[in-house]
Amino acid sequence: MFASLSIDSVLAQENSGERPKDRKRKSCQENAGNLTNALPDDVLENMFASLSIDSRVTSTASMRSGKGSFIILDDNILAGGNSDCTTTSTDSRRPRSEVFIERVNDLLLRHVGTRVRVFEVRFDLNSTHAAHLDKWVQFASEAGAQDVKLSLCKNTTSCPEHFVTANRYNFPLHCFGDGRQRSSMRKLDLTNCIFTPPPDSGAFSSLVCLYLVRVTITDSGIQNICSCCPILRHLRLARCDNLVNVRISHEVLICLDIFRCKKLVSVEIHATCLLIFEYDGREVHINYASTPSMRFLVNKFGHQNGYLSDGVEGMKRIRKITLTFLWPSEKPSYTLYAIKFTAIQFINLFILPSWNNVRGVAYLVKATPYLKRLRLEARSGDHHYRDDVQVSWPEGISLKRLRFITVGGFAAQAPLVELLVCMVHAGARSRRTYLQIDPHHHLCKGLGRWVREDVGDKPARDRVREAARETLRSRLPPWIQLAW
Repeated sequence: MFASLSIDSVLAQENSGERPKDRKRKSCQENAGNLTNALPDDVLENMFASLSIDSRVTSTASMRSGKGSFIILDDNILAGGNSDCTTTSTDSRRPRSEVFIERVNDLLLRHVGTRVRVFEVRFDLNSTHAAHLDKWVQFASEAGAQDVKLSLCKNTTSCPEHFVTANRYNFPLHCFGDGRQRSSMRKLDLTNCIFTPPPDSGAFSSLVCLYLVRVTITDSGIQNICSCCPILRHLRLARCDNLVNVRISHEVLICLDIFRCKKLVSVEIHATCLLIFEYDGREVHINYASTPSMRFLVNKFGHQNGYLSDGVEGMKRIRKITLTFLWPSEKPSYTLYAIKFTAIQFINLFILPSWNNVRGVAYLVKATPYLKRLRLEARSGDHHYRDDVQVSWPEGISLKRLRFITVGGFAAQAPLVELLVCMVHAGARSRRTYLQIDPHHHLCKGLGRWVREDVGDKPARDRVREAARETLRSRLPPWIQLAW
């Protein structure tokens, strides 16, 4: 059901100058933002987990559909993937970028006047190729492209950590109007570019999704985005290393994702409709100034231990959080969890097993008495604990609603075993609790999507699983049902 959903269909917005056949949808579009807040938590999470951030198109050059062509320009054009282009003997002696540009120009000439829905460029280009890139972006604008993506990187799937260019291409804002004209673009995805949005412009007033990866943009540029993109729903800032103090102020923003912006110091959020916030990077100060609708929160502070920041207690609708406990020598502070977070029902934790870390988890679950599901993902690393330690658990832990515990990367580590024993005894004995153990490590792809890592050989994992089974059976009470 949710596999066919798109951000356009879930968060459709009113467009000026709409065609007569779209008028029947107008009343529904006006209330789209409010409808998402009324959805049940499980439906909302599955829906957003299925939304496509990248276009799922495998065509090399173009593919026709009823709503317009899909034009995707990448390395396959050089490999002869485009049937409209032929490879000559002289092409092998010319620079790749020169051959690519010539073939793209020839292809686009054949598509003049064609309506385009998706336009993508995935190739290693920079400011020295600006004249051609400007023409291609202008083509996308004139063709009415709704989804525009420029990934100007050596790697066509992602931009490697070590790859930095001093000649980033400056995205041409003028191609989408003079500031008074409204474009048809709804999604913009830029990698390895410069993006300088003006403070007041109608060119991006239809933009719903904006993804910026390794993009040169300033703090003021982020504020300009908030002012000139009134119906923006999804904003992603990844490895934008010029950002220092980010302030997000937007009335209808639903998803905000900030990923490893290495100079970032603080984040301030004023977004009354924000449902999902994901942060992954160095430890920064996050001020949830106005986020009353928040439901899903992810805070990954690198190799530091996570905590529930100031303002979380004011989120009355928050249901799921994801934190990290990856600093084994940091002593837990009970003062961080002196307040009860009664709305939280689901917790995901990445943990490096140590006695300090498991005590920190114990303080966290004590502060969430209505917890229903707990997922622990043990990270591999050095042995950070002694086996003969008597740990002092916090008093008054009550987990009467806890029903499901999942542990990934489990190898019968002593701190994890003691933590599990502590939690299951704090649960309700009158109802069965399910404990699922898996020696595999897992990666979280966001919004509840987990991908298993096959680390090591299968016989070794089987031995770990058997040893863990024997260890837990002798320690757990009979009302716990183990699953492997």
